[in-house]
Amino acid sequence: MLADYPPRRYAGARFAHASEETDMNDLSRDPIINVVHGQVRRGIRVALDNDCYASAVILIYSGIDTMAYLSMPREQQYVTPDDFVRWADRYIRFPCEEQVSGLELYAARCAMVHTHGIASPLSRQDRVRQIGYVDRSVPEVSYNPRVSEDLVMVSVEALAEAFFGGSDRALIDLFADEQTAPVAEQRLNTLVHRLPFRNCEP
Repeated sequence: MLADYPPRRYAGARFAHASEETDMNDLSRDPIINVVHGQVRRGIRVALDNDCYASAVILIYSGIDTMAYLSMPREQQYVTPDDFVRWADRYIRFPCEEQVSGLELYAARCAMVHTHGIASPLSRQDRVRQIGYVDRSVPEVSYNPRVSEDLVMVSVEALAEAFFGGSDRALIDLFADEQTAPVAEQRLNTLVHRLPFRNCEP
């Protein structure tokens, strides 16, 4: 289901070698549909549907990086750790009392992406809790300091839903603001798109 985004002008994505037969009004060419829904989210869902939970976690953290990139100030070119943390603190929310901070999610991102584990430099410095993962649980985030003060357990499926909901809210915020909308539009068009080929004959 697509979010009810504010009206926005379609700027035209960069489709190298796309067939001339492709319908220019096809919604699949819209960057939000093509990239955010068709690739970023779809990849996460495919991983979850096939019980590839670690892969799903990595894709979720990569997705947060992407959304933080879209939300950067106009003059900034590259995503920083602060951008990731700021975006996650604002948009990642679980439907339970216990939450995880943007800094904890950033540390977890570094651990999974770089070592396929849960220990990170930040957790070794006792600045954050380590995030462990379960496929699904209620509550979606579980923390019991009597068992471990350094570990919080997070449902991967709930993390995915938190990211999906957060990215919807972030896009609505970006395109509801006349200052950030054109910047986000331009950056969406620089992302990697799926290119439809209808005729590959020379």
